Amino acid sequence: MLAVRRKQSELDKIVEALLFSLVFYLITLPLFGNTLPLSWRALDAKHPDVFEVVVQWKHLATLAGLALVLGIVYASNINYDLLARLLFKIGIRIRGSRVNIWNDALEELEGFVQVGLPGGRRVIGWVRDFSDEEDVYELFLESAAWVDKDGHQQPIDGPGILLTKESGIEYVTFLHEGEEHENEETGNEPPAP
Repeated sequence: MLAVRRKQSELDKIVEALLFSLVFYLITLPLFGNTLPLSWRALDAKHPDVFEVVVQWKHLATLAGLALVLGIVYASNINYDLLARLLFKIGIRIRGSRVNIWNDALEELEGFVQVGLPGGRRVIGWVRDFSDEEDVYELFLESAAWVDKDGHQQPIDGPGILLTKESGIEYVTFLHEGEEHENEETGNEPPAP
């Protein structure tokens, strides 16, 4: 749930959960005398057919803590491409774990943007949130304004604008704060996509 990644089938999820469980048990079993966190034993010698369940709470707590910590580390690696960045610094280039270039760009270059829409319409604003699903390109811009063909801004009343897939986003230009205002004053239009 913490990681932004490609969609998985149910089988993928089960296999991943089994692999993580195996790793967690391999790490914790030596620490607890190679016993499982849940076991059973005969109640006493007189009643060998009656068993009681023994719960090793420290082992369960260790597994839960390990799952939490490694889950956060794993999600951080996927969301921020930590392993790919580390390998890149030592000269090994691999494809990152992010879903697509949309996520790469918006994670790395967050901030003030101009979005081009069909019919030459443009809107500017601060990227507050963006979709992380493959093939769903949506943005929420706060402090947004429409930009007319002369470069004049018409602020959008309210907290912002949600540009959905249906709005037909054609391009996203990443701007420095105030760049649109500077272009308006000098008469220079930002370059067409």
